Amino acid sequence: MQNFKKASFFSLFVLTLFVVGCQSKFIHKFEKSDHGLTIHQDSTIIKIEIVNESIIHVNKMKVGSEPSSLPDYVTVLEPQDVEWELTDTKDLLTISTDALNVFVNSEGVIEYKTKDNKNLVSETSELTFIQTDTTKTHTVSQAFKVGDEALYGLGQYQSGIMNWKNVPIRLQQYNQEIAIPFLVSTKGYGIYWHNYSLTDFNQTQNEIQFASTDSIETKREEQVVVPVGGEKENVAAYAAKEAAEKNIRETTFTPTKSGTYTFLALSDDNGRMRGEIKVTIDGDDIINYSTIWMPRRYSGEKQLEAGKTYKVVFQNTGAKIPGKLFYNEPDYNKTVFSSTKGNAIDYYLVQGDNPAEVISQYQNLTGKAPMFAKSAYGFWQCRERYHDQEELLVNAREMRERKIPFDNIVQDWFYWPKGTKGPEWDRAKYPNPDAMVEELTRLNIKLMVSVWPEVNNERLEEKYNLKKIKSSNYVDIYDTGVSERFYRMLSDSMFHKGVSSIWLDGTEPEGVKNTKVNTAVGPYETVQNPYSLLVTKAMYEGRREEFPMQRVFNLTRSAYSGQQRYGAASWSGDVEASWEQFSEQIAAGLNFTMAGIPYWTHDIGGFFRDSKSINPEFDSQYTNPEYIELLTRWFQFGTFSPIFRIHGYVSETEIWRYGQEFEDTARKFIDLRYQLMPYIYSEARKVTTDGKLLMAPLAYQYPNDKNTWGIKDQLLFGESMMAGFVTEYQQREKEIYFPEGDWYNFWTSEKIEGGKKISVKVPLNETPLYVKAGSIIPMSPPVQFTTQRTEDPMEIRIYPGKNAEYVLYVDDNESYNYEKGTYSEVIFTYSEKNKTLKIKKGIDNYMNFKDVNMYFYVSLVGNEKVEEIFFDGEDVKVNFY
Repeated sequence: MQNFKKASFFSLFVLTLFVVGCQSKFIHKFEKSDHGLTIHQDSTIIKIEIVNESIIHVNKMKVGSEPSSLPDYVTVLEPQDVEWELTDTKDLLTISTDALNVFVNSEGVIEYKTKDNKNLVSETSELTFIQTDTTKTHTVSQAFKVGDEALYGLGQYQSGIMNWKNVPIRLQQYNQEIAIPFLVSTKGYGIYWHNYSLTDFNQTQNEIQFASTDSIETKREEQVVVPVGGEKENVAAYAAKEAAEKNIRETTFTPTKSGTYTFLALSDDNGRMRGEIKVTIDGDDIINYSTIWMPRRYSGEKQLEAGKTYKVVFQNTGAKIPGKLFYNEPDYNKTVFSSTKGNAIDYYLVQGDNPAEVISQYQNLTGKAPMFAKSAYGFWQCRERYHDQEELLVNAREMRERKIPFDNIVQDWFYWPKGTKGPEWDRAKYPNPDAMVEELTRLNIKLMVSVWPEVNNERLEEKYNLKKIKSSNYVDIYDTGVSERFYRMLSDSMFHKGVSSIWLDGTEPEGVKNTKVNTAVGPYETVQNPYSLLVTKAMYEGRREEFPMQRVFNLTRSAYSGQQRYGAASWSGDVEASWEQFSEQIAAGLNFTMAGIPYWTHDIGGFFRDSKSINPEFDSQYTNPEYIELLTRWFQFGTFSPIFRIHGYVSETEIWRYGQEFEDTARKFIDLRYQLMPYIYSEARKVTTDGKLLMAPLAYQYPNDKNTWGIKDQLLFGESMMAGFVTEYQQREKEIYFPEGDWYNFWTSEKIEGGKKISVKVPLNETPLYVKAGSIIPMSPPVQFTTQRTEDPMEIRIYPGKNAEYVLYVDDNESYNYEKGTYSEVIFTYSEKNKTLKIKKGIDNYMNFKDVNMYFYVSLVGNEKVEEIFFDGEDVKVNFY
């Protein structure tokens, strides 16, 4: 065994390479450096870089190929000086760190195990290639063997699928779908696929044949929606009525194996599709999309029996091609990344003892999420749209007059002059944006405004020299100068008028018609997926430099690996109001956060809400009882999402417009959100410091419990709370799965033993909400906005059954001074054995507890005693026996 020690002089480094080359037993020549190996196979060069003890970077190229000249937009962690060892035999190289064993065989296939040789994942030669023929659909592909595990991440998709094992997906940015090429396993590893082009995950190997022609002839009537003012809303200005030819095709399918089959439908190859796409097998929906903005590929899955003949129906009304249906068989058992461009296999293997550690390590690699201002975690009042300055202010005032807690109001698009698109105020509608923001500030309300990287305003384009990507109106954000000037244009029109945050809409971008055109760094098709990453980078870096005492918050419709470090949250796009799509939002959001980006949200109530907003599901959103119940259940989900925001197309979304029953329930959950703010803000601190998730699937904390793997209507909210959601109309009883340990019903304090499913009552004004035994939850007194000062005490609830500790985090709520250590902590420690709570200060560089006492009501759930505490920084002990 050769112990590697870092050489401090170049001559010693060269000597090391020479000695390794001479003494190697391995069949292929290899070179060893400070941070890894370069292996020379007959036709391929394999570079293995040890980034740290838990992260391995692999790059494979054909001999004679040139390395990519594209910038590394994603990773920020340089290789660390960690100890590692190398051993070699004729057929095997073994790299050992404190966390990993990496084995490279003579064929160049790499296998990963933990330090104690527990299997993690292994490459396989099947479906692995580097194509020299660049006309092929995929130029690079790497496959891994899949074991007994569940796989999460990859971004946000509307299929409702929770576990991606064996499921085919196209990683491409769309309205409603977000591609993030990072995957995390319940076995304790993650894979980041480092390629910016369109990528197929688990590329399908089989096709179900339909009798069809090569094209579809359809005739459509257009239903034009013209809102107040006569403007044509080009997001949903028209919706196709039933096509003359619905393009419904049928066939039969007889599987040869029993198990879960996974499907991928290809529906359109020339732009977005309007109309329904639906695949049924024996009448069961496998794929069902009916929203306006549609991707081109759709995933589904179904359990099938060998030898049984199934009826398959494929409908893709509104598509420009008949479409195809592909599938993978149950024994696919591979994880495959196949990209359309690139000449190198390039990926990072990330190890951790559980998904939480894997994601934390991944954020070490790609950057931690900074903290948002505390107001960002409050309620966001948003609609499409406020039509002028007075309408926005009237509603802001009424929210305050009605005492509905909220922190933020949003101005959606069409505030710009008619005939343009860009961040410029139409002074006929918004005569004085500065005064508008000044009044909102007096009301303790922050303003967010929608801005697109799609600019159609000759005056602004010329003034800021905004070069665009050809065949589109999207700025060439890959050009550093353009990105800086794009920020300057936006700041001049928004931040200098007091706007606090930006809604970065349309950052996919879908509007580049010719992907072969060049950008500043090369062909657009080679860098298509990370466009949003670079938009948020421009915004974050520009605003931090210009306004260093104000934390950046941006909301964006797309995302990419590493985007979490740029002060951005994403939302799920223009989804429609239906029980099915509401249900899909939960799985979509959970997989998004498991892709390593912790902040996500959605349009509470759906974007397209009723027949007036091109959703035939409901007639009037304000009076339809089923819609109002859907809105209620969606609102409950929003309460336990990282960002809490209502929105709707051609809608007045203020909560009092939907009847008293809904308003009462909405108030209850808004109040609860603000009561939980000390907990939420302290959990957000862990997001920044430790790479934790504020919203996660149950498998995040319980990866070894297979019962959690497919659950998609429950989530973990921070470290201690679990929420479930009702996704069916008029459902008043629901099964909830409780992982191991004891749980307390938040509403009743009833204790429930874990490790089983229990049917629970779910009245319309409640959602299932539980707290783990051994938890401490800090809760705020009622407030109207997050930073409102109050003399009332904070409640500290202790949920017994185990020892517990909680760190309450406090800072100035707005600046980046926390990065310099300017914050304070109160540490609560509960002893189950002694039934005592100890309170002590941690870091105290902000509050100075001796001058500013904190006021607590401390209670132990199940114990009638409530202790009143004024905390001045001196240790306090509370007895509950």
